[in-house]
Amino acid sequence: MIQAYKKYWQGTFVFNKRTSRKDFWMALFTHLIIFVVLLKGYNFFNGLGYFPLSVLWQSIGSFLLWLLWIYFLGSLLAFLAITVRRLNDTDLPWGLVFLNLVFGLGTLVLLVLNLFPSSPKRDKFKEFELKNSSNFIASKEPENFSEMFKDYFKNYFEFRGNASRRNFWWVQIGWGALTLIFIILIYASGQFDQVMFGRDFIGTVLLKLVFILFLIGSFMPELTIHVRRLRDVGLSDLGLSILLGVTAGMTILYRIFANMIKMTYSTSHYQLFQYLMFLLVMICWISLIIIELMASGELKKVKKIHYL
Repeated sequence: MIQAYKKYWQGTFVFNKRTSRKDFWMALFTHLIIFVVLLKGYNFFNGLGYFPLSVLWQSIGSFLLWLLWIYFLGSLLAFLAITVRRLNDTDLPWGLVFLNLVFGLGTLVLLVLNLFPSSPKRDKFKEFELKNSSNFIASKEPENFSEMFKDYFKNYFEFRGNASRRNFWWVQIGWGALTLIFIILIYASGQFDQVMFGRDFIGTVLLKLVFILFLIGSFMPELTIHVRRLRDVGLSDLGLSILLGVTAGMTILYRIFANMIKMTYSTSHYQLFQYLMFLLVMICWISLIIIELMASGELKKVKKIHYL
C-alpha cells in the first residue's frame, strides 16, 4: 500500500505509462483514508468550540481544514495522472478522464471503468515504476552563482538526489535577498502612494502581485532543494518528511492561533499556550537550520559512531 501511494505522488506528471489495477486501488484507498482522517479531525476539533480553550481547538480545526483543502487541490493532478495510466492499462481512451467534469456521476462511471482488468494490449505502455533516489544521477555541481540558480529552476520538481551545502546556502542567500528587495520596494512604494494619493496606487498593487507570483513560483523549487539538502546531510526520506512537515505544520498552526486570538480579543487567556507554541516553532526552525548547515553525510557519520 505504501509503495502504491508513493507511486501515486511520484507519477503526478506521468501520463504516458500504465498503472496496474492493484496499485490504482491501493493508492486511492490510502488517499481516501487520509482525506477522511483530516475531515473527521476538523469536525472533531471544530465541535469543541463550547469547551474550555475553545480558541485553541478552533485553531486546530481551522488548521486541519486548511490542510484538507491543500491536500485536495494538491492531489488533483496526481489523481488525474494515475487515472490516465489506469486507462492506458485497460486500453481505454485516455480522454475518458474528462468524465470527472460531470461531477459525481462521471467520476463514478470512471471508477467503474478502472475496475476492468489489464488489457492484453497494455504492453504498448511501460509500467510506471517507483523512482529510487539512490539511483539518481546528479548533474555536475554548479560552479558559480548563475549556474546555481539555473540548477535551482532546472530541478523544479526533482525531489531525488542531493544538494550540497554550498549550493543550497548560496541559493537561499539569493532568494532571501530578492525577497528583502521586494519588501523594501513595496514598503517604499506604499509610503509614497499614501503621501501622494492617500491609498495604494497601481505601482504598489503591481509590485505586490509580482511578489506574490514570485513566492508562488519559488515554492516548489524551495521545497525540492530543502528535501535534497536534508538527504545530502544523511536524513532518510521518512526523517526529512517528518522534520519538514512538523516545522511547516507548527508554523502554520501558530499563525492561525495568533490570528484567532487577535480576532477574539482573548490574548490574556492564552498567553501561556501562545508562548509555548512559539517556543516549539523556534525549536523546529532552529533544528532545521542546524541540520542544513551540516556537511554532506554528517548525520550518517554520527550514526556510525553511535553504533560503535
